[in-house]
Amino acid sequence: MRLNVIVKGTALAMIVASALVLSACSKSRETRAAEACVAEFVAKIEKDRPYRADIAAIAATAKAEGADLLVIESEATLDAAQANESKQKFLCRVQFDASKPDADPAVILFQFAF
Repeated sequence: MRLNVIVKGTALAMIVASALVLSACSKSRETRAAEACVAEFVAKIEKDRPYRADIAAIAATAKAEGADLLVIESEATLDAAQANESKQKFLCRVQFDASKPDADPAVILFQFAF
């Protein structure tokens, strides 16, 4: 009987540990939104311009506007590690598809803030 309890306890611990590992691997909505905004940022700048974007910092600025919309007001670095390095602020609005919760969000607005 005691061995049966130990085996059940071990199995439960493995299930919980697996769930925690899997949840750590999945990205938050804010991170997915930040990545979509940075991709749009990159699409709007000249291809040979180096940039740097802190996804975690950008994701931290995300604010919900309803169930499926997130707004991000943040910045990225243009001409990274060059003498003319500068910060470029931007506003980005993304929309998630409620029927496809695992799909990447669509950028519905992106504009540079000057």
